Amino acid sequence: MLNPGEVRVWPVRLDGPTPVEWPAPSADEELRAAAFHAEGARERYLRAHRALRAVLARVTDAPLHFAATEKGKPWLPAAPDLKFSLSRSDEMALIAVALDVEVGVDVERVRPIPEWEAIAERFFPPSEAAAFAATPAAGRERDFFRRWTRVEAMLKARGVGLHGAGAELGGDWTTLEINACEGYAAAVAAAAGGMTVIVEAL
Repeated sequence: MLNPGEVRVWPVRLDGPTPVEWPAPSADEELRAAAFHAEGARERYLRAHRALRAVLARVTDAPLHFAATEKGKPWLPAAPDLKFSLSRSDEMALIAVALDVEVGVDVERVRPIPEWEAIAERFFPPSEAAAFAATPAAGRERDFFRRWTRVEAMLKARGVGLHGAGAELGGDWTTLEINACEGYAAAVAAAAGGMTVIVEAL
């Protein structure tokens, strides 16, 4: 059961067999998955979206027919009070759901990115960029992804993605780093202060 004032978060491994009880993907999801050519990419995409359907089926009886906002953020016309977000990176996905409060999640595999200073300067809000620039070199890789996932989760909650990057994100927020898996950074953001974040297993 989903309660007001809560954000529920599910980390999902995308490798391995998919539980048979998870809802089947839609024809549109099958079509989009067919465009992936990298090894395992199609299966991971479908598993992530089947996991999203399994999560939503836990918290609503509404038909899982998706629509998208003008900027591409998905929503359920049959349950407009249900806000949700999905992110995936390699073998991990993260799903978040809340009532009447926009949410966003981001998960990223931690990996070397030579141009991360330029990325931080371009896409981080000025306060985050300044804090990252002051991070000791020894911890910079991990700190980059911690900050990146938090900023990206907030942008996804706003429904703007990287189109809104580089500006300070005002207002009240609940943000939390999620321990998704070794070797990954992950975060959830809700566009309201004082939300309780509950991490669950699917």
